[in-house]
Amino acid sequence: MLRKLFKKFIADILVDIVTYWLALKARSLGILATVITCLMVSYALSPIDLIPDVIPILGYLDELIIIPILIAIIKATTPHFVTKEYRALAKGYLRTKAKPKFKLGVILVLITWTLFAYAAISALE
Repeated sequence: MLRKLFKKFIADILVDIVTYWLALKARSLGILATVITCLMVSYALSPIDLIPDVIPILGYLDELIIIPILIAIIKATTPHFVTKEYRALAKGYLRTKAKPKFKLGVILVLITWTLFAYAAISALE
């Protein structure tokens, strides 16, 4: 039972990611939702993670906490009709195509890693 709920939770997150990715591409979001969606989609669809998945527990835990929080903020700042429209499109997209890639996400994650490294080095001096 718990396993089934967890699979549904993950599937819903994937649908939400694609929902807001499609809305972002169509420029159907407000300014705040666009910024947060860009961050969320970058983090979710980038092949590079801030905490690599090979690190036991933490590698996946960050995605199970950060992405749902960002999705909740996006939902709160996006009109319901926009979410409903793009959610239907996302379900169709996922039935016919592979998980999307977000190339800007790689750049944003690399910039974040660089900033963390710079801050760590600066703190040591």
